[in-house]
Amino acid sequence: MKKELINLLEYWEKERGIERKILLDSLEKGLLSVYRKKAGLPEDVKIKINPETGDILFLNEKGEKIPSPSFPWERIAAQTAKQILTQKLREAEKKSIYQEFKGMEGEVISGRVERFENEHTIISFGTAEALLPKHHRLPLDRFKVGDPVKVYILEVRKPNQGNYQIIVSRTHANFVKKLLMNEIPELKEGIVEIKALARFPGDLTKVAVYSKNEKIDPVGTCIGDKATRIRNIVKELHGEKIEIIPWDPDIKKFILNSLSPAKGEKIMLDEKKKEAVVLVSDDQLYLAIGKRGQNVRLASKLTGWNIKVYRFSEYSTEEKPAICVIEGIDEEKGKKLSQAGYSSIKSLAEAKIEELVKILGIDENEAKEIKEKAEKKLEELLKSEK
Repeated sequence: MKKELINLLEYWEKERGIERKILLDSLEKGLLSVYRKKAGLPEDVKIKINPETGDILFLNEKGEKIPSPSFPWERIAAQTAKQILTQKLREAEKKSIYQEFKGMEGEVISGRVERFENEHTIISFGTAEALLPKHHRLPLDRFKVGDPVKVYILEVRKPNQGNYQIIVSRTHANFVKKLLMNEIPELKEGIVEIKALARFPGDLTKVAVYSKNEKIDPVGTCIGDKATRIRNIVKELHGEKIEIIPWDPDIKKFILNSLSPAKGEKIMLDEKKKEAVVLVSDDQLYLAIGKRGQNVRLASKLTGWNIKVYRFSEYSTEEKPAICVIEGIDEEKGKKLSQAGYSSIKSLAEAKIEELVKILGIDENEAKEIKEKAEKKLEELLKSEK
């Protein structure tokens, strides 16, 4: 029993990194509870385990050694020590993991693929394991056991809150942000700031950067000579494209920048709705919208504005879509108006009140208000283009 106990203590201390004192305290409390329950050990008797020899000593209330009790305490200890120790040590280990990793939430850490469970990936950090859920893997992640991998620590849970305390991600937007900060010293030092970041994991990430120092080019600093600073990150993300764009305090300029690589030529804002209409030449429309609409959707996420892109040819003065610039016309109303042939500002300005009431199911006052707004907006647009 003594040798086995010492071996257990040495194993948990060396392999799991838990102090022997914590282990002994847990075992002493556990054994004392079993002795009192199974053998009726008096409440005023305590036990102490010698950390070097594994001897179990019985002490009185003054802390003095007393003769061993008459019940078969050694046999009971042999039967229950491993079970008690394992249970208590698991608790101590989870507490140790929580204390070690809680302060690392929001950081990127390197580990190795340990195994797979129900399509999820278990990552080992040596003394701890983390869960990389299936939906937090990138589309092109193809891991094998033993592969090195970088992950973003999403959450560190308290002990006894699930099988895995550490939850990690490779799809979180901040994963790219931290990779950039670790790769680019100027970001870590605060010389260049990341003002906004939006991401479609596996496809495209847009990053808006800024520097208070006018002599520094924030975009060029982040990209590096021949894109060397971005290349390693793109490799880690299996080819996910990263676009670095300049942030600007002027929201119009920022929105136009956000549509990069497309070049917008004119922009109109609806401050109340936080909607922006951007006009582009015909050859820029596909670039502005992007594959599956990703470019304009990411630009909207990046800026916090609902961005709509139109060709100049689709947006002549008389045919400007009313839903984009007239307050009070939401998507549902816009659809009804469009189906009835009243989708442009001009057609809406010329509509009859009774027709609008019928189409939209609103009262005359609201219909009149919408018509007046269309008339006013059309007049403003005609004046601005003279």
